[in-house]
Amino acid sequence: MELRRGEPNDLPFVYRSERRYMEELESDQLAGWYEGLERLLEQWVVGLPRTTIARLNGIRVGHLFWEPAGEKAVLASVNVDPSHRRRRIASLLMERFEEEARRAGCSRAELGFVSHNPARHLYEKLGYRPAGADGRYVLMTKCLQAP
Repeated sequence: MELRRGEPNDLPFVYRSERRYMEELESDQLAGWYEGLERLLEQWVVGLPRTTIARLNGIRVGHLFWEPAGEKAVLASVNVDPSHRRRRIASLLMERFEEEARRAGCSRAELGFVSHNPARHLYEKLGYRPAGADGRYVLMTKCLQAP
């Protein structure tokens, strides 16, 4: 497994992964997602320095990107190709995210996900705790202790 920084040529992979997520878990929001695609593309480009790509045998199998918000690190997306799930890839991406957030001076990690997303179990296993809700999204947080 190789984890590396995102590069411009990873953007088509990120797009396909994000689109697949929307089709699978938030299909009722897909039209709005397409309408906001230009804004999302800008977010992905600006976020490349905080994007991690997971590769297995030279093939992209997952990605994660996050955004700083003061002392918080906000997980914007973590996505693993369905054919490669349940192989600790998402866990490794999350560990890298938390390491980078600590190095950037963030004391807390936050994330949100649609309530029926099975990734909730992973987040709980990694120590994230409920922090409320925002409509149909569950919010979770984790204190990032210095190692």
